[in-house]
Amino acid sequence: MKIIILTIILIIFLSGCVENSYDAYSKEFAGINLRFRANLDEARKVPVYPNETTLAAVLLNKDVEEIGIAYIPNESQNSYYLVDSYELTYKLSIINKYYFGRTKFFDSIPVNSSLEALTIATKQKPIIMLMGPSQTNSTIVNVAGYFITVQGKSFEEINTNYTDLDLATDKLLLVLMELETQNSI
Repeated sequence: MKIIILTIILIIFLSGCVENSYDAYSKEFAGINLRFRANLDEARKVPVYPNETTLAAVLLNKDVEEIGIAYIPNESQNSYYLVDSYELTYKLSIINKYYFGRTKFFDSIPVNSSLEALTIATKQKPIIMLMGPSQTNSTIVNVAGYFITVQGKSFEEINTNYTDLDLATDKLLLVLMELETQNSI
């Protein structure tokens, strides 16, 4: 009887010492533990139009030499664009190094309109346009040819430390990072 009680106490004690290592703000990719601004469980819910396969086909094309990150300058929103541009550049470099053994060039492109950004998108230089609440009322990732919009309907951080634009940015990155688990590349 004493052995059973000691075993139960030992099991309870050991179960308290085992730590749950899941972190909704980080992901292991290419042997690196990457931190994200947004909760990845929430980012996974952001829709991609027309679909994730189309997004991956544009950005993970071996012919892509450079990726443009466009935005419409706005004094109150520029800091949000800067933060998400950095996250895209840093993590897309890791993704491209993993899949292709090299990184791509990145270009920050202030534009006057999304139409202007659309006209400069090519197969060799797709454009990712960051759009905040002054340009959109949706939180989505949309692909139209070689033009990708990453849209966040709000910059409010109520009960979170991230914005809707962070969610959409992280969704784009997750799609590319999770391809190997989907055997799509």
